[in-house]
This record gives sequence, C-alpha cells and structure tokens, in this order.
Amino acid sequence: MIEILRFGGRKEQDDTWTIFDRRTGEIAERFGLTMAGLNKNVVLGAGRDP
Repeated sequence: MIEILRFGGRKEQDDTWTIFDRRTGEIAERFGLTMAGLNKNVVLGAGRDP
C-alpha cells in the first residue's frame, strides 16, 4: 500500500514556507501556531540529527 502524506510544504512568493493540509488545502496549525512564514530548514527538516 502506498502511503500518501497528509501535510506538505510550499514556498511562498516572499521566500517563506508554509505547511498545509493536503486534504483540505488549509494552512496547518500545531500547538495553536499557524505553520506559515517559516524558514525552509524548519519545513524540510534540514539540520536534524538522523
């Protein structure tokens, strides 16, 4: 079975990144924070320990 990821990341025109819900198209929220205006490293996970 192929797993389809629920959330995706997209680069905005102002060079920030947004995490969005692929099912609804809405911007994701986590702990009450809107996942928009983010740094690329936060969205793509660069710099994390394996």
